[in-house]
Amino acid sequence: MNAMERSRRGLLTVWFLAVGGAGLLLSSCSSVPVQESKPSEPPGAARPVWSAGDRWVHTWSAGTEKGVKTAEARGLREVRGVQYQVLRMGAIDIYFTADLHWAWAASVAESRVTARAVPPLPWFKWPLQAGGRWEYQGTLEDQKHKESFRDSYKILGVESVAVPAGTFQAFKIVREAESVIADQYWYAPDVRWYVKWVGRRGKEEFEEVLQEYRPADSGKR
Repeated sequence: MNAMERSRRGLLTVWFLAVGGAGLLLSSCSSVPVQESKPSEPPGAARPVWSAGDRWVHTWSAGTEKGVKTAEARGLREVRGVQYQVLRMGAIDIYFTADLHWAWAASVAESRVTARAVPPLPWFKWPLQAGGRWEYQGTLEDQKHKESFRDSYKILGVESVAVPAGTFQAFKIVREAESVIADQYWYAPDVRWYVKWVGRRGKEEFEEVLQEYRPADSGKR
């Protein structure tokens, strides 16, 4: 793999790798085919509201590598007059806009930005509706690299998805960036986050599934 390919893979997976599971994308060789599902006609999903203390635990696998990553909502944080939703993953805080667009990652210990997207990456476009489509054009950069990208997203429909945390009705979203990059992820309104994610970076592929969802106030949910 040449330097450009390593840069492209690293930039496009930086918020995923921020959990400390860098070994996740170091193995596996087959590609992930995009399988179009037959969309149903469900009501749209509104933008979720996270509460400080909400927690999601996902298990991941890639080839023979396996691991666990935990994400916890830290509440709203204002930066230069703009409100962001903050999600802590290991030693990294991930900053999302109000619409949950990925803005940047910062080291918890040093409060130093380690990667950013300009403009923020729109993993979701609210309200989610079967058949919805949108595009992204921007720049992703970390401390060593900077590169421009163009992505397209589409919502194929709603599927029943069984994961260790339970069975959920989830919106299946496909993200296509380049021939070497693909993502499919399933957003479930019941947990206010994704319950499954399948991705490919070149010949390397990975999968995440929700192991546990723990709302901040379990007694009221």
